[in-house]
Parts: sequence; C-alpha cells; structure tokens
Amino acid sequence: MSENQHTSDNRHHLAIWCRAEVFTFGALTTPPPPDITPASLKSIVKYMKKSSTAGYPKMNYMLWRHIACSKLHMSEELAWMYFETYSMLTNTSAQRRIQTDIQMAKASTTAEIERLKDSRKVDSLAFILLLFLQSFHQIDLKSTLSRDEWPSRKRNSDLDARKNRIYDEQSHQLFLQAHLDDLLNIVSETSESNNHENVQSATLSMDAVTALSYIFEGTLHDSLRKIVPLHVILQNAPIQHEIGVNKSVVPFKNLSNLIRRSLIANPFQVGQTMKRGTLLPLPFNNPTHEQRSGRVLCNANFADESHRFVLMTMINRSLSDQQSTEITNSEFRIHRCSYSYIYILAPLRCVEVRKCHNVTIVLGAVETTLKVTDCENVSISAVCRRLLISQCRSSSFYIHTPTRPLIQLNCASLLFAPYNASHIELPEQMERVGLCKELNLWNKPLVTHPAGYVDEQPWSLLPPDDFYPISSIRLEDQQTDGLIPLPSEYQSAIDKRQKSISSLANEITAAQLNPEQRQRFQRFVVSNFEAWLDATGNAKILNHLSSLQQQ
Repeated sequence: MSENQHTSDNRHHLAIWCRAEVFTFGALTTPPPPDITPASLKSIVKYMKKSSTAGYPKMNYMLWRHIACSKLHMSEELAWMYFETYSMLTNTSAQRRIQTDIQMAKASTTAEIERLKDSRKVDSLAFILLLFLQSFHQIDLKSTLSRDEWPSRKRNSDLDARKNRIYDEQSHQLFLQAHLDDLLNIVSETSESNNHENVQSATLSMDAVTALSYIFEGTLHDSLRKIVPLHVILQNAPIQHEIGVNKSVVPFKNLSNLIRRSLIANPFQVGQTMKRGTLLPLPFNNPTHEQRSGRVLCNANFADESHRFVLMTMINRSLSDQQSTEITNSEFRIHRCSYSYIYILAPLRCVEVRKCHNVTIVLGAVETTLKVTDCENVSISAVCRRLLISQCRSSSFYIHTPTRPLIQLNCASLLFAPYNASHIELPEQMERVGLCKELNLWNKPLVTHPAGYVDEQPWSLLPPDDFYPISSIRLEDQQTDGLIPLPSEYQSAIDKRQKSISSLANEITAAQLNPEQRQRFQRFVVSNFEAWLDATGNAKILNHLSSLQQQ
C-alpha cells in the first residue's frame, strides 16, 4: 500500500467529537462575566506563561483569583466556582478527592480555608478553554442555523434542520464548527499583531494539543471501543504527515481543517442511544396501565465503560427502581418524567434531571454533578460533588455535597435540607466516587446571577419539623441507622417525633381497651389512613411496591 493510500484510509476512518460532559456539566447556563472574551483569554494565556511555576503549565488558585478579580472583574465566589468546575471534570483519584475534602472540613478558620484553596492547581491551558466554553449558552443555535457561520452546511439543509429536533450533541458540534478558530487561537503561538493572516499561519505546541484533549476525543479505527484523546490521534504517523507536524509543532490552519472535516456529533449521547441502544427492563408491573410509553435506554451494547449513557424518559405515574450493573458509573439523564417515584441507587458519574414535574427521585452517590433544569415540584435526594439548579420552581433538595449548590437564573421557592435517604451500599459507593461524610455544604447555596441582575432570594432551608428520613424500597438495601450524620437540629426533630409516637403507643396501651374498643379504634385508624392514601395518590404507589416485592 502506498503512503498516499495509507493516509487516505486513516482520513476515512478518523472521527473526532467533543466530550459531552464539558458542555453539559461544565458550561454553566448563567452568562459568563462580560470580560471573558477570546481576546482576554488569549491575553491570560500569555500572562500565565510569564508567571512561571505559578501559572504554567499548571496554575494555582492564588494566581487565578488575582486574574479573575483584578482583570476579569468577577467575585471571589465565582472565581472559585469556575476553578472547582474544572477540577471535578478531571480524572482525579477518588482517594485524593476524599483527602482534599477532609482537609477542608478540618479547616477551622477562613485563613486555613484560603491557604488550602491557594495550594490547589489546574492545567492552565485546559482551564482557559473551559472558560471559553462558558459562552455556549449565549448562542441561539436555532436562530443562527441559516447563517453562513457553519462552514460545512448548505442553506437548504440548515432550513431543514430548523424543523427537526437538535440533540445536545449536535448543538455542541455546531458551536465548535462556528468557533473552532477562536478556540484554537487562544492556545496557539501567534505574533503580537493578532490579525487574520497571522492567526492562519500560527502554530500550536503539543502542550496546547494536549489541552484541547480536554474537549476533543475520537477514534482512528472506526471503532467506538477504541477511543483516544486528540493528542494521541496526532501521534499517528500518517496524521502527522497529513497536517505537517514538525518537531512537535502543529500548524494552526492544518489542524483546524483536520478537525472540521472529521468532526461529528458525539456518538454516545441521546441520538445514537435512542437509535442503537438497548431497552432496560422497568422493574415493576403496572396494574393501572397508566404508563405512557416510558422507557429506559442504555448504550452499553456499543459503548465502553467510560462512555456509558442512560436515558430514562417519559416515566409517568409509576415507580422505577434502577440498580443494574449496566448503569454503574454512567451519565444518567432523567427526562420528562412526571407523577412518579424513581430510585437509582447505583453509583453514577453524573446525572441530569430535565423537564420533570411532580416526581420524587432518590439517588445514591454521584461522582461529579447533579444538574436539575426546567423542573417543577420535584423532590431529589442525592449525595453528589455538585448540585446545579436552573429554571426550577417549588422543589426540595435533600443533599450531601462538599461544594456549594449553584442556583442559576429563573429559580424560585427552592428548599434545601440534609440528605434524608440511606441504603446499605452508600458508604462503599461514596468511597468509590471520592465523596466523604465529613464535608457537607448543603445549606450554603450560591446564586450565580449575572452582574446587575436583581431578584428575590430563590431558596430557603427546610424547617427541621418538616424533615423526614426515607429508606430504600428494597428490603435488602435498607439501613436502619443514618449513614451520614444529620445536623443537630434535624436529628433533634426526628428524636422528638419518635418520642411522640412512643408516647402515643404508651397511651393506647395504658387505656386498656377491651376487644370491641380495639376493633373500633383499628377500623377508625385504617379508614382514615386509606382515605389519606387515596387523596394523596399514594395508594397506587403501594400497589406498585406490592408488585415489585412479588417479583
């Protein structure tokens, strides 16, 4: 085979896509500070490189705080939030995360906390690229599809696309097609005069290409089981020859062209999972036949373990309990579910709850982010590294998290409380995903409104008297004692309630009712309880539980 044929074959098999996680959970819906622009990010890269060990190739938080507050005019809370966002989307070992959290929990003064923060570091170039992605939600993709911003699309196909659903992964692809040169230019080596001609003749170092691997990955062999980051793709000899890599220097223009012609929508997300994924069984019978085409789809039949994606959609008036090994460590999306109880007690990488209403969701340990968007009247119990809430109303969050929950635009009537669930595998799951019980910032939400935005406080803390613990629906998973210590005021409320129940039981015993009185009292209690079950709709849930126990 000739060299040209070999190159052509590799081009034919090469596919590149963007990592969905950095968009879905890394690009926040709150508009970024106006000073975050491609030009300012380019200047920050130059500034970091001049700052030697404090800024490049790794930047500590002390330098970033100075840049963020002095140069980009953002608050310290927002600066730390972006810094944390990058850290949680990197593959840090679980044990290291736990050690860091325990150190923060033991810090007793503000000075100690700041010292620990200042010692943290991130990969400089990749972090700056994440800041660039914060502009993603400012782009109205549907309104721009008919423009000439998308290099490889014709007007007719653009107009057709406007009539069809655009999945998230397609939106990510379109964004990068429109802004790829800006993205590459931020980490490229260019002359001081930043005109178009100089940008096109610029080069990128292998450090810059490695940073781009935070966003891009792909395959050289037409196999979705052999996924590699972008910098590994560029180590392939035919690819290097094709784009003219010389002594680890990559031509800007050739790399841009390579990515453009190879860029596809992420093959592991919603579109391909709905098309090629397998249906997971719904683990209950539904005697009421009110289920509306609800389903749970998983891409485990064609994705490796690091790209698992599960879609639960349209579950209505049902109870769902998911614990299959196929969903372990996956990205899990709960979409358009209503009037249901959903239990997912497997350890997960990240979770998105979108467009749901009147649902109760109980999760185990979530390694990175739990994102809740466009929901109303939901109750969610979870242990997660971060909780991110946007466009939600009248909802309750029972959370254990080592980071401050983030509340973004258009939220109202949110209640926060400590984690109220327990199941026997939770300690093992928390250790596996890098979460500890010592650090919990559930009661310190951060509202990330843009500058100049004024709104009433959208959140409050749940009164202790209204706090109730819950258990797993499976007897074998239930844990009698709480695994995560409760704040004293909530534990006192539970103890007081339990004491009242014991006191009532003692009064009934002391009344010494005769058999007829006991039967009348029992009928009174049962009839009122059944009326309450019917009025609240919980009778149907008990029917589902009964069918679940019979399986």
